[in-house]
Amino acid sequence: MQLEHLERCVDMEIVKTEKRRLEIFIGILFVGLLLLIINRFFFPSTIPETFKYARSLKLVFYTVAVFIGTLVLSRVMVGKIANCEKPLPVWYKYYSVVADSVIPFISLFYIIKWEENSVFLDSPLIFIFVPIIIVSALYLNFWISFLNGLLIGALFSIIVYWTYETYDTSSLLPSFVYYTKAIMLFLAGTCAGLVANELNKRLTVAIKTQEERDEIETLFSQQVSKEVVQALTESGGASLKIKASVLFLDIRDFTNKVQHLSPEDVNKFQNRFFGPIMDCVHQNGGLVNQIMGDGLMASFASEEGDLPEGAFLAARDILSKISQLNKSEWNDDLKVGIGIHNGEIIAGSIGNKTRQQFSISGIPVITASRLEQLTKEYGCSWLVSSQFYSEIEHLTQHGESLGTVKLKGIDQEIEIIKLA
Repeated sequence: MQLEHLERCVDMEIVKTEKRRLEIFIGILFVGLLLLIINRFFFPSTIPETFKYARSLKLVFYTVAVFIGTLVLSRVMVGKIANCEKPLPVWYKYYSVVADSVIPFISLFYIIKWEENSVFLDSPLIFIFVPIIIVSALYLNFWISFLNGLLIGALFSIIVYWTYETYDTSSLLPSFVYYTKAIMLFLAGTCAGLVANELNKRLTVAIKTQEERDEIETLFSQQVSKEVVQALTESGGASLKIKASVLFLDIRDFTNKVQHLSPEDVNKFQNRFFGPIMDCVHQNGGLVNQIMGDGLMASFASEEGDLPEGAFLAARDILSKISQLNKSEWNDDLKVGIGIHNGEIIAGSIGNKTRQQFSISGIPVITASRLEQLTKEYGCSWLVSSQFYSEIEHLTQHGESLGTVKLKGIDQEIEIIKLA
């Protein structure tokens, strides 16, 4: 996969996580607003015990409301970005970090100033920074979370310094406790950044793995069945054993027919021939594994295993189609040789990262190829092994045994059957 494409996939995932981040945070603030409302109406006596002035409580309500409104607007903006399939702008990420950090501190500053009470350094408002830092990891960027923690820690330190310099802090813990809290907020942002970095790496690996699986499916989708594709992707593209019938086909006297043709005419000849032949293979459940200049190799298999009947019907249709086209369209006398054998084959990709091709191999493949070559020697169009013939004998009355033969490269002799 190209690096640019992978980075774009990660960017699109960041847009999705930003939508989730905003939704999570809006939910948290709604819960906080609900708690404020419950406290206001069901525990009104606690209000004067907490605030001297009503405007301080109103400020808390306004702050939460403004915060929710800001996040809702951001959610709408991110939704539009997602619909356009664009990455989040850099400015948006830093705007979000600054807005999330500054708004609560403005509220805290004015509450302490209006109430003239340093005790609000221990306000529950400080806890809002915990989810802010946690959800910043959804940006999948170390520096965003790091900056978030740094900004929150710095602003809290400024508030602490200003409060201790301006108001009576005798009721508070020593200042180093609050500065330590600021440092912990900064460290929390750093930890969130490390988590974001790790999530980014894992997401990148997950996307790359999925893309590789998709590439395998794309590579094999027109060459193998869905069941084989699934088996190959589950094995990471490794080879696997399957039972299949293998068909080899060769055009007779191909060299003589094309030696005086131009490359363009040779290509036209091949397309004219292989188009109908491939249709016959596909219509009977087969898959064309390889096309040579003067022939092809096809396999017939399903989730249940071998498909000998499909191979037989495909070969029969091929011979019938060629005979028909010789008379009606081609005005030629094209002849072919077909060999079929079945058994356990090995299917998988062969090559390297630069070039890969799906292929099948094994004794059945070699045997089918040798049978096709023997059609020339026996002066016939179609030879199959007795093993294959036993599977399709009920479909034909024309099988003729030619005895046993020793095929090149095969130790064991096999009986061959002439079908046409």
